[in-house]
Amino acid sequence: MKAEKRKKAEEEEKQTQEGDQAREQARERQAVWESLPKGEVYYAPTDPDEFFNGIKYDISPRQFGLRVRKHDMFCELGGPRHRYSSFFFIEVVADAGEQNADGNGQKIKIEDGRVEVVGPEINEIEGQSLPFGFWVRYSGKELTEDYLDLLTRWTYFALEEGEGWMLLNTRDTIWLRLHKKYAAKHDFKHLGQAMLNLCKIQFPLVEKAEVKILVATEELGGAKLTREIVERVCKPYWERVDESARKFSDEDADTFYGCTICQTFAPSHVCVVAPDRPPYCGIITWIGAKVMCDLDPYGYIFEMPLGECVDRWGGEYTGVNEKIYEKSNRTYKRVVMYSAVTYPQTNCGCFEAAIFYIPAVDGLGLVDRRYSGETPLGMTFSRLAGLISGGQQNHGYCGISFRSPSSRKFVRADGGWRRVVWMPKEYKQSLTEFIPAELQEKIATEEDCVEPSELKAFLKRVGHPVVTLWKKKGGEGGEDGEELEPEPLQVPTPNSDWDAEAERAAREKGRRLQSWLQS
Repeated sequence: MKAEKRKKAEEEEKQTQEGDQAREQARERQAVWESLPKGEVYYAPTDPDEFFNGIKYDISPRQFGLRVRKHDMFCELGGPRHRYSSFFFIEVVADAGEQNADGNGQKIKIEDGRVEVVGPEINEIEGQSLPFGFWVRYSGKELTEDYLDLLTRWTYFALEEGEGWMLLNTRDTIWLRLHKKYAAKHDFKHLGQAMLNLCKIQFPLVEKAEVKILVATEELGGAKLTREIVERVCKPYWERVDESARKFSDEDADTFYGCTICQTFAPSHVCVVAPDRPPYCGIITWIGAKVMCDLDPYGYIFEMPLGECVDRWGGEYTGVNEKIYEKSNRTYKRVVMYSAVTYPQTNCGCFEAAIFYIPAVDGLGLVDRRYSGETPLGMTFSRLAGLISGGQQNHGYCGISFRSPSSRKFVRADGGWRRVVWMPKEYKQSLTEFIPAELQEKIATEEDCVEPSELKAFLKRVGHPVVTLWKKKGGEGGEDGEELEPEPLQVPTPNSDWDAEAERAAREKGRRLQSWLQS
């Protein structure tokens, strides 16, 4: 009884601390919101019959997945030119005068339908590339942060399904382009109106909504201003939300979820969403997918009954495989959820980062969109993404979200973090808390080496675990020495099956690096 009381007291104390943290973050967000430069204010219609009055551009699924090339671009917002320093931030707030169901945060007065454009309008930035920020607030008596993924997806539809817009990535890696053919139909005030009212019409729990659209010219502070907002406002909120999602694991679920929204441009792609496996786009979590499926069971999010477990360690289930085969137009029969090497999930093109196999050292590399240099494969992220996108199953290559490496099951069928040998320095620093302490200095960055021969020497010098997979020239392995050489996997071509013996050899290497009994 004493132990139970102590545990209950500890849980209550933790909940109190989490509540205090949420309220402190809310006060900080409000302070930043009020300190931003003032802009032009427009009030979007709040009568459902007038929700889309004045909006000239088409919003429909047929517009989804547009890619705008540089020579077709009217303007660009965010993206690599500004080192991904922009943001698309959505929060659930407690409205003053209303009792918000969440109970977290400072009560804030929401002006329903308020759209504030800070900076120039679209017709004033032709040919320009600027950092930006969209800050959207939703409130409602029954609205909680459990609905955040759903709110995010429906808000994004104003752009993803918006005529002429290209949208890539999410959060602080957001990248937008507007096609010059459709530019005359657009302005920021009506874009804000579309964001707010698309969400309202789809989700009645949203009672009030407002948005600030920040187009960060140099006069307003440029990328320095948007980076400051990301650090002070966005990241603390996202980290708290992500930490909440990590409380669930695959073992807590009897159903996973699938997503086919990207089939408009990757016809055979199916994404698996599980508690320990966020989707590549980074927009939703397993909790969010569950909520969306409950609300719209016939939509692009659908249930994936697990069926029998084929491989607990790799994450392969008969029910998931059957659903993937059905939803991929009967193209793919197997997916090993926690492998980038053997039967990884197909790649659409929306991924925020990628894993790639490096035959020269028999290890895995990671690269994210922020990194513009070359990888040990001799190609940039952009070129790599172009090669593996389109809904193909590329053994040895797998798109991931920024959150994927925080999973306790991250590529564990391949050896987990013990198989990772290279990644960009900035990306590595952002994942420090998830990289095992004993590997912090053993994973190379571009500052250590990029050339495969130099990477090989680096791994030997620091004693990286992957070296234990290498063989002596005479065929024996397991000891350090100059004569140790990698024994690359016989990776099949895209969309092909593994040879049974080669697959066993690949999986055995993963087991050697990360014990089967480790949980």
